[in-house]
Amino acid sequence: MPMTKENVVLIGFMGSGKTVIGRQTARLLGYEFVDADEEIQRVTGLSLHALYKKHGEIRFRSEEELMIKKLAVRRSLVIACGGSLMLEKEPIALLKEFGWFVLLHAEADVILERVSRKNSRSKRPLLSDKPNLEQVRELLIKREQQYRGLADYTLNNSEIGVEEAAAKIAGQYRQECQINV
Repeated sequence: MPMTKENVVLIGFMGSGKTVIGRQTARLLGYEFVDADEEIQRVTGLSLHALYKKHGEIRFRSEEELMIKKLAVRRSLVIACGGSLMLEKEPIALLKEFGWFVLLHAEADVILERVSRKNSRSKRPLLSDKPNLEQVRELLIKREQQYRGLADYTLNNSEIGVEEAAAKIAGQYRQECQINV
Protein backbone atom coordinates (compact mmCIF):
# COMPACT_ATOMS: atom_id res chain seq x y z
CA MET A 1 0.00 0.00 0.00
CA PRO A 2 1.50 3.38 -0.99
CA MET A 3 2.24 6.07 1.56
CA THR A 4 0.32 9.33 1.33
CA LYS A 5 3.25 11.64 1.69
CA GLU A 6 2.85 15.01 -0.01
CA ASN A 7 6.16 16.61 1.00
CA VAL A 8 9.77 15.56 0.72
CA VAL A 9 11.65 16.41 3.91
CA LEU A 10 15.44 16.44 3.73
CA ILE A 11 17.31 15.82 6.95
CA GLY A 12 20.97 15.33 7.69
CA PHE A 13 24.04 16.90 9.16
CA MET A 14 25.16 20.38 8.19
CA GLY A 15 26.97 20.26 4.87
CA SER A 16 25.19 17.10 3.75
CA GLY A 17 23.70 18.90 0.74
CA LYS A 18 20.13 19.50 1.87
CA THR A 19 19.79 22.93 0.28
CA VAL A 20 21.49 22.37 -3.04
CA ILE A 21 20.05 18.88 -3.57
CA GLY A 22 16.67 20.05 -2.27
CA ARG A 23 16.44 22.83 -4.85
CA GLN A 24 17.17 20.37 -7.66
CA THR A 25 14.76 17.76 -6.28
CA ALA A 26 11.97 20.35 -6.08
CA ARG A 27 12.64 21.34 -9.68
CA LEU A 28 12.41 17.70 -10.82
CA LEU A 29 9.15 17.16 -8.93
CA GLY A 30 7.59 20.53 -9.76
CA TYR A 31 7.37 21.28 -6.04
CA GLU A 32 8.23 24.44 -4.14
CA PHE A 33 11.55 24.38 -2.30
CA VAL A 34 11.81 25.79 1.22
CA ASP A 35 14.98 25.90 3.30
CA ALA A 36 13.94 26.12 6.97
CA ASP A 37 17.18 27.88 7.94
CA GLU A 38 16.74 30.51 5.20
CA GLU A 39 13.16 31.07 6.32
CA ILE A 40 14.29 31.58 9.91
CA GLN A 41 16.82 34.14 8.72
CA ARG A 42 14.17 35.92 6.64
CA VAL A 43 11.70 36.08 9.54
CA THR A 44 14.19 37.12 12.24
CA GLY A 45 16.31 39.38 10.07
CA LEU A 46 19.40 37.70 11.51
CA SER A 47 21.83 35.15 10.16
CA LEU A 48 21.66 31.86 12.04
CA HIS A 49 25.06 32.57 13.53
CA ALA A 50 23.95 36.04 14.69
CA LEU A 51 20.66 34.69 16.07
CA TYR A 52 22.49 31.99 17.98
CA LYS A 53 25.17 34.35 19.26
CA LYS A 54 22.79 37.17 20.23
CA HIS A 55 19.90 35.16 21.69
CA GLY A 56 21.37 31.74 22.47
CA GLU A 57 20.43 28.17 21.69
CA ILE A 58 16.98 28.27 23.31
CA ARG A 59 15.78 31.09 21.04
CA PHE A 60 17.44 29.44 18.04
CA ARG A 61 15.57 26.17 18.77
CA SER A 62 12.33 28.06 19.37
CA GLU A 63 12.55 29.77 15.98
CA GLU A 64 13.39 26.44 14.35
CA GLU A 65 10.42 24.72 16.00
CA LEU A 66 8.03 27.51 14.99
CA MET A 67 9.22 27.37 11.38
CA ILE A 68 8.80 23.59 11.21
CA LYS A 69 5.23 23.93 12.52
CA LYS A 70 4.46 26.46 9.78
CA LEU A 71 5.93 24.28 7.04
CA ALA A 72 4.27 21.09 8.27
CA VAL A 73 0.79 22.28 7.28
CA ARG A 74 1.77 23.05 3.69
CA ARG A 75 1.84 20.57 0.76
CA SER A 76 3.88 19.92 -2.39
CA LEU A 77 7.10 21.09 -0.78
CA VAL A 78 10.66 19.92 -0.66
CA ILE A 79 11.80 21.08 2.77
CA ALA A 80 15.45 21.30 3.78
CA CYS A 81 15.51 21.08 7.57
CA GLY A 82 18.31 22.56 9.62
CA GLY A 83 21.18 20.19 10.31
CA SER A 84 20.66 20.54 14.04
CA LEU A 85 16.92 19.95 13.97
CA MET A 86 15.74 18.64 17.32
CA LEU A 87 14.32 15.32 16.27
CA GLU A 88 12.35 14.51 19.44
CA LYS A 89 10.07 17.53 19.31
CA GLU A 90 6.36 17.61 18.44
CA PRO A 91 6.84 19.50 15.12
CA ILE A 92 8.67 16.50 13.72
CA ALA A 93 5.52 14.41 14.19
CA LEU A 94 3.62 17.03 12.20
CA LEU A 95 6.20 16.92 9.42
CA LYS A 96 6.23 13.13 9.45
CA GLU A 97 2.47 12.90 8.95
CA PHE A 98 2.67 14.25 5.40
CA GLY A 99 6.40 14.14 4.82
CA TRP A 100 8.59 11.51 3.22
CA PHE A 101 11.92 11.83 5.05
CA VAL A 102 15.20 11.58 3.19
CA LEU A 103 18.43 11.34 5.13
CA LEU A 104 21.28 12.86 3.18
CA HIS A 105 24.50 11.40 4.46
CA ALA A 106 28.06 12.38 3.65
CA GLU A 107 31.33 11.19 5.13
CA ALA A 108 32.90 13.38 7.83
CA ASP A 109 35.83 14.46 5.65
CA VAL A 110 33.45 15.51 2.85
CA ILE A 111 31.33 17.47 5.33
CA LEU A 112 34.42 19.16 6.75
CA GLU A 113 35.49 20.24 3.28
CA ARG A 114 32.01 21.62 2.53
CA VAL A 115 31.53 23.51 5.80
CA SER A 116 35.08 24.86 5.77
CA ARG A 117 34.41 26.96 2.69
CA LYS A 118 34.57 30.63 3.62
CA ASN A 119 30.98 31.48 2.62
CA SER A 120 29.66 28.44 4.47
CA ARG A 121 31.26 28.99 7.88
CA SER A 122 29.07 31.94 8.84
CA LYS A 123 25.97 29.76 8.45
CA ARG A 124 27.11 27.08 10.91
CA PRO A 125 26.46 28.29 14.47
CA LEU A 126 27.34 24.99 16.15
CA LEU A 127 30.81 24.71 14.65
CA SER A 128 33.86 26.63 15.70
CA ASP A 129 35.39 29.22 13.39
CA LYS A 130 37.95 26.61 12.34
CA PRO A 131 36.11 23.27 12.32
CA ASN A 132 38.20 20.11 12.42
CA LEU A 133 37.55 16.50 11.49
CA GLU A 134 37.24 15.37 15.12
CA GLN A 135 34.61 18.04 15.86
CA VAL A 136 32.59 17.07 12.77
CA ARG A 137 32.82 13.33 13.55
CA GLU A 138 31.72 13.89 17.15
CA LEU A 139 28.64 15.89 16.16
CA LEU A 140 27.84 13.52 13.29
CA ILE A 141 27.90 10.48 15.59
CA LYS A 142 25.59 12.24 18.08
CA ARG A 143 22.99 12.99 15.42
CA GLU A 144 23.25 10.08 12.98
CA GLN A 145 21.15 7.64 15.00
CA GLN A 146 18.32 10.16 15.38
CA TYR A 147 18.40 10.93 11.67
CA ARG A 148 18.30 7.25 10.73
CA GLY A 149 15.30 6.66 12.98
CA LEU A 150 13.25 9.13 10.95
CA ALA A 151 14.43 8.34 7.45
CA ASP A 152 12.19 6.69 4.88
CA TYR A 153 15.13 6.74 2.47
CA THR A 154 18.86 7.28 2.99
CA LEU A 155 21.28 8.53 0.36
CA ASN A 156 25.03 8.86 0.74
CA ASN A 157 26.01 11.74 -1.51
CA SER A 158 29.72 11.79 -0.68
CA GLU A 159 30.68 10.66 -4.16
CA ILE A 160 27.77 11.65 -6.40
CA GLY A 161 26.77 14.99 -7.83
CA VAL A 162 23.76 17.13 -7.09
CA GLU A 163 21.84 16.14 -10.22
CA GLU A 164 22.32 12.42 -9.64
CA ALA A 165 21.34 12.71 -5.97
CA ALA A 166 18.20 14.70 -6.81
CA ALA A 167 17.22 12.25 -9.55
CA LYS A 168 17.59 9.32 -7.14
CA ILE A 169 15.46 11.05 -4.52
CA ALA A 170 12.75 12.07 -6.99
CA GLY A 171 12.65 8.57 -8.49
CA GLN A 172 12.44 6.84 -5.13
CA TYR A 173 9.78 9.29 -3.93
CA ARG A 174 7.63 8.64 -6.99
CA GLN A 175 8.04 4.91 -6.55
CA GLU A 176 7.42 4.66 -2.80
CA CYS A 177 4.66 7.24 -2.59
CA GLN A 178 3.19 6.58 -6.03
CA ILE A 179 3.18 10.26 -6.82
CA ASN A 180 2.71 11.15 -10.48
CA VAL A 181 4.95 14.18 -10.67
